[in-house]
Amino acid sequence: MTLTAFSALPDQHREPMDSFEILRRRWVIIAATILPIVVAAGYAWLAYDRRDVVLAGVAGGLLLLGLAFVPALRDLRSPLLVADEHGVRFQGSQGWVGLLWSEITTIAITPHRGVIGPRLRLTADHLSEAHTIPLGIVTSCSAGQAEIELAQRRDAGRR
Repeated sequence: MTLTAFSALPDQHREPMDSFEILRRRWVIIAATILPIVVAAGYAWLAYDRRDVVLAGVAGGLLLLGLAFVPALRDLRSPLLVADEHGVRFQGSQGWVGLLWSEITTIAITPHRGVIGPRLRLTADHLSEAHTIPLGIVTSCSAGQAEIELAQRRDAGRR
């Protein structure tokens, strides 16, 4: 039996879809890290020059804000979500999680809520909690694009 015998079957003969990735926008995270630290340095110098405790407090707050983004610099190159015709893989709280399309019960896009941007929400029966992936300005994908790309891959996975 040869491998070409399988490719002659109508259900088996189809082009595999490319994977779809949601990536972080590096410039947003780098800017959110560097800008507060630079401004904090300016406030620190001004606080030292004027001997002002309030300006020192502002400098400390901005420094903490910039340092809060430093752990995100470590993960700049890794995708937040990868989807293909088999399912999705994403970073959960304990590491990478993979779900087949048949395991996913709902895929929903939650709209903007105040300052929080849209999010992709995935739920599965065997997972204790729903997983959310941010969309919008902090990622390489808009909410509409994510909805279309995931629907195409989910349909390809059902065939």
